[in-house]
Amino acid sequence: MREAMSTAPVPQHFSDPAKYILHPTDFSPSSDLAFAHALRLALLNKSHLTLMHVSEAKEVDWDSFPSVRETLQRWGLLEPGAHRADVTKMGVNIEKINVFDDNVVDALASYLVKRPIDLLVLSTHQRHGIMSWLRPSTAERTARQMHIPTLFIPDKGRGCVSLETGEVSMKQVLIPVDHSPPVGGAIERGLRAITAFGGTDARLTLLHVGSESTFPPVPAPSGPWNIVKASREGKPVDEILAAAEESQADLIIMVTKGTHGLLEALRGTTTEQVIRSAPCPVLSIPADF
Repeated sequence: MREAMSTAPVPQHFSDPAKYILHPTDFSPSSDLAFAHALRLALLNKSHLTLMHVSEAKEVDWDSFPSVRETLQRWGLLEPGAHRADVTKMGVNIEKINVFDDNVVDALASYLVKRPIDLLVLSTHQRHGIMSWLRPSTAERTARQMHIPTLFIPDKGRGCVSLETGEVSMKQVLIPVDHSPPVGGAIERGLRAITAFGGTDARLTLLHVGSESTFPPVPAPSGPWNIVKASREGKPVDEILAAAEESQADLIIMVTKGTHGLLEALRGTTTEQVIRSAPCPVLSIPADF
């Protein structure tokens, strides 16, 4: 793998925070880590965070929802015995809703018709083999249909937010790039994501799977950003995952254009295939968002 610094300037339009965050929860332990990411992002960006549970049951067990105050107390951000108003004083608004439906994707789609959402935060159960082609996960189907930025938190992998302490790790960020979508947009979205997590000193690696001579033109921003280019030859999914593992990436950012053709629809897009095996969270951003 070859690396090089990039130096050309790019406009800085990447400071807009995610003001409306939605985290669907199934009350599982793996969903707890995704909740921690959603809550930390909401705190950092002074956002409205909606915790949604979709169920066919008519009675709601509100105690099963992840506890915001208990989590904030564990993180040392609230004193024991704090009230809901104390959470609001931190600049974040928390809403818990239960939706009666037998289809999670349909329920989320209906919700998004009524409410604007800037970011989905989903726990994803990683699977391998042919069954992952034929039975795409709820997280994948949700993101594909919603067409908004989605942060996938793997149930078997490392997070970039600690469930126990709330501490954010954002030292290594990987962005696979190609000629389409344009690299400048990928960089802008990457820096926006890093800023949303409260970081400015992350090493941002732009990875092109192909020869060094075919690396797309790369604009780079001014400021404290540490941006490098890297080229690897091989199969895109394999090389992206290998680069993420070798660099101990905290986050992979994928700018996606959707599916093309029957085989890709069955296998899933490159982004979806990366999500299924990624060792860290993956932020999927539609190219036209």
